[in-house]
Parts: sequence; structure tokens; C-alpha cells
Amino acid sequence: MNNIDRKTDIDFKVSVCICTRNRPKELNNALQSVGRSTYPAFEVIVSDDSTNDETKRLISSHFPEVKYLDGLRKGLGANRNNVLKAVSGSHVLFIDDDVVLNENFLEIVCNKLAKLAEQENLEKLIISGIENNNGKLVFPGEQSFVGWQNVRYKKGDIIKTVVINSTLFPICLFENTLFDDKLVYGNDEVDLTTRAIKKGFKIILFPEAINFHFPSEINRDYYLPYKDATRIYVTFKRYFATENNKVKALIYLPYVLVYTVAFNLRYRGIKGLIFTLRYTYPKCFMLIIGQFLSINSNFKLKLIRRT
Repeated sequence: MNNIDRKTDIDFKVSVCICTRNRPKELNNALQSVGRSTYPAFEVIVSDDSTNDETKRLISSHFPEVKYLDGLRKGLGANRNNVLKAVSGSHVLFIDDDVVLNENFLEIVCNKLAKLAEQENLEKLIISGIENNNGKLVFPGEQSFVGWQNVRYKKGDIIKTVVINSTLFPICLFENTLFDDKLVYGNDEVDLTTRAIKKGFKIILFPEAINFHFPSEINRDYYLPYKDATRIYVTFKRYFATENNKVKALIYLPYVLVYTVAFNLRYRGIKGLIFTLRYTYPKCFMLIIGQFLSINSNFKLKLIRRT
């Protein structure tokens, strides 16, 4: 056993949280991998957005030690927040239901945390590992102007994004920072971590910690209409609200709408154009309108409290 793998003397209580939807076979593999961890999870919690009871029966019969929650069936953001309600550990690891936990991942990350204890405030520290996605290594990437997470971090950069399937969050983050309930699929972790950085949290990249992701085709058709819309919304929200750069946000929005049409038309043809106009634009505008209504409601609430 090398220095990275040596068991830490500090007892980190890691809650492994899995949000799932209609993937009992993949979930079975994920839960079995958690059971093989060399650093035992403090608890395992599953929040189930499935449209049938197969997952519930799987956990009841094969994984009775797992905490099972009925999901809200409103999308991934709401499902992540739902699972957080049951967390009682000191740290949280989210893995997708089609992820396999590396057997020494938790041991490596917790040992890293222990080594950082004397120089960092662990309550404000987020550790991101990387992901082996069907043989391709995925690192955190900063967002480009249009929202793609494809900008490599340079030495000395402040890391603002994570690979969520390989990230350990301190539970105190979620005391006043939650996932956006409006996000059905995609970019929910970018929205969370960019807000966390603004609140004084710090992300450290530890590429030695790797989990394995085998993306399932199940649910892809369900999630597809939300993919571009959530990227546009989350990036607009980041500029407008999180970074409070209203000018950048208002320049971004018309630019990215034109960009998305041109991109989908070029790579997907007329079908891509129709898809953008039929799904991406309406969902994007509904998300943005919802954000403005939320801001207005919070503003009015603050005024009431002051008076």
C-alpha cells in the first residue's frame, strides 16, 4: 500500500448519494462497487425518479442497508436536493447510477483531505478527482463564453468547476447553497460550484482519484431537449446573478441564441434547426423567466424583512 492509499486517522463520514431514473441494472453495478470500497461509506442514499417500482424492489431485496427515497420526478436538480435531505455524514459524494466507484477512491480522497487539514479549512474545501468515461479521462474544465466546459485550467487558475462523479463536498456547503430545482438535466454542478466559489469555498483538483463512468443510453431521449437549454440558462445565470455582470449577460444571451441555431443547423441540419426552435428556445426562456421571478420574489422578501 502506497502513501496515497494509506488509511487516514481522521474519520470522514462520507455519504454516497445516487440519483437514479429507470436504470436498475446500472444502479445495481454502482451499489455493488460502493460495497467494495476500501474506505467504507458512512451511508448510501438513493433518490429514485423512476417511472416504475423496479428500483425500489431492487434495493428492498438486495441492498436493505441503503436508504431509499422516492424522488420528486422534477429532474436531476430537484432529485439531488431531495437526497441531501437524508444526509447525516460530514461529506457528500454524488455518483450517477451508471458510475462504478473505484475501490480505493474514497480512501485516496479522504487521505488527501487529512493531509490538507493543517493548511486548509476543510469545511470550505471541495476535492475534485477525474473520471474515466469509457476509457477517456475527463478533467474539470472552465466554461467557454457560450458555456461549454472545454477550457483547460492553467497553473495558478482558480478552479470553479468539478467532475461531479468524482467530487467530495463538505456537507456545510449545502446548508445555504443547493442545486437549482429548475434544472432537469445538465450543468447543475457548474451552477452549484460557481456559486460556492463566490461564497468562499475552494476547489482542489486531485487527478489521482478516478471513478469510472459508463454512460447509459436509457433516459437520453428524455434528457436531450433540456441539454442546450440548461447550458444557456446556467451560463446566463452565472454572468447575470453569480458574477453580477449584467452587461456580459445581456451580450451573451442574443449571441448564444444565434450561435446555438447556427451550430445545430451546421451539425444536425434542418432537424437540428427545428429541434432548437421547438425545444431549446422555449425551455431556455422558461428557465430564464423563472430565474427573474425568483430574484424578484427574493428582493420583495428582503424588503418586507427590513420593514
